[in-house]
Amino acid sequence: MTVDAVVIGAGPNGLTAATLLARAGWSVELLERRPVAGGAVGSVTTDRGYVHDWGSAFYGVLHTLPVLAQLGLDRRVSWAHSEVPVAAVWDRSVPAAVMRRTPEATAAGLGPDAAAWLDTVAWWERLGVPLFDAMMGPIGAPLPMARVAARTTPRELLATVRTLLEPVEDWVRQRYAGDAARMLFASNGTHADVGVDSAGSTPASMLLAMAAQVHGMPVPVGGARALAAGFVEAAEEAGVVVRTGVDVTGVVIRGGRAVGVTCADGSEVQARRAVVADVAPTILARDLVGEDNLPAAWLEQLRRHRYTSGYFRVDVDLSAPAAWSDERLRDAMVVHVIGDMDEIAVSQAQVRRGLVPDLPQIILGQQDRADPTRVPPGAAALWLECHCPATPKNAKRGWEKRFADRLLSRIEEHAPGVRDNIVDMTVTTPLDLQAIDPNLVGGDVGGGSATIDQMLVFRPVAGWSSYALPVGGLYMCGAASHPGGGVHGMCGRNAAHTVLRDARVGLPWLRGRLAR
Repeated sequence: MTVDAVVIGAGPNGLTAATLLARAGWSVELLERRPVAGGAVGSVTTDRGYVHDWGSAFYGVLHTLPVLAQLGLDRRVSWAHSEVPVAAVWDRSVPAAVMRRTPEATAAGLGPDAAAWLDTVAWWERLGVPLFDAMMGPIGAPLPMARVAARTTPRELLATVRTLLEPVEDWVRQRYAGDAARMLFASNGTHADVGVDSAGSTPASMLLAMAAQVHGMPVPVGGARALAAGFVEAAEEAGVVVRTGVDVTGVVIRGGRAVGVTCADGSEVQARRAVVADVAPTILARDLVGEDNLPAAWLEQLRRHRYTSGYFRVDVDLSAPAAWSDERLRDAMVVHVIGDMDEIAVSQAQVRRGLVPDLPQIILGQQDRADPTRVPPGAAALWLECHCPATPKNAKRGWEKRFADRLLSRIEEHAPGVRDNIVDMTVTTPLDLQAIDPNLVGGDVGGGSATIDQMLVFRPVAGWSSYALPVGGLYMCGAASHPGGGVHGMCGRNAAHTVLRDARVGLPWLRGRLAR
């Protein structure tokens, strides 16, 4: 079989790249090892009727970027919202910090920081949106940066760059007077692996906080699998042939150029124009391409690519909703159950050092509060997640159960009696995530650390394209590529644009000649 392009891996980025290539008139075949497409976007239903999102769960960032509308995911998927998109609790003695659906309603609950919060939202809508659009798109694209320049001055732009490089704990101390606004904003940084006391930790908090404030924390009705189905529908509608249960075992290279793939069943799919891999780059280089086919300088830089800690997940099935001490949390979509800024920094440092954290910083989801189809009538569920090393240095046999219990103890501080309503509990360790999808190396769902030395032009290989490998016609589009992790499809979108541009000017042919 011969097509214009073969895409390996049906995660959101692979599906996005395949769709855009097919819309450009290319014949595209997408091959996925697992029995279902979607990558880390998926759900399972338990015997008791609870729906568990085993990977990603919330999609505020997707709603800020062009892939949502470009693939029609805004209409292919039914989205559910809550009046409280995000909240943060860090001290039993003080009320929670709560975000409401409108900036004005949020500001009304932030006391002396009401005006500062509204100023942050206004800055975001004026300058933040075009700036992050430019940062998430192809590196160096002139038009997006021109839009940014048209809305600001050189002095303000320089100040903004400083903000993006600043530790978020310092930025919120300067920006807000009270703990409520500070914690509501900074708690979003616990989704990334960059410490709140580290340079470059502000962008993740800014993007997640403002996405949630403007778009809420939308979840697909029926579970994350509904979003995966939307991605697949867009691809198939464009003409992509999506084949699941097909294990690609190698990329075929002839004359320094990728010309197809081989599969475990002995079959081969030939590619006239490109092979695009939604695969972790270390796996792609070692297992599919073969390091003998790649330049030593490229491999040397790839070996410096750092995967970050994995995620430890617990799905808690309840007979009734959690009885939060602060009643405003009962309908919150995401609750950050955390400590103060010092505790967050210490916990993050422990994880970076390969230790199970003493005080885990928990991202808690209550998707069923907006989408009751996910649980039996009258029941509820909690989706718990926190950073954790894949193989902790300080772990002893049975650590998983003890750590899950530690998470529940933290929850019970703010929702007394939650254990009394537990019907069942499912623990998923970082290595369990890797077993489900080998591209989640060590349970890292983001394709590598988001520290400043691994973003933009450094991702994933400093000095080389984020998408085109030094083999003619071979590209990667996974989360290790620019702009990094998260379910937004921008890695796939950017990669598809690179593939189409290169095809127009004959770069794959030239790379193949130079690689000989």
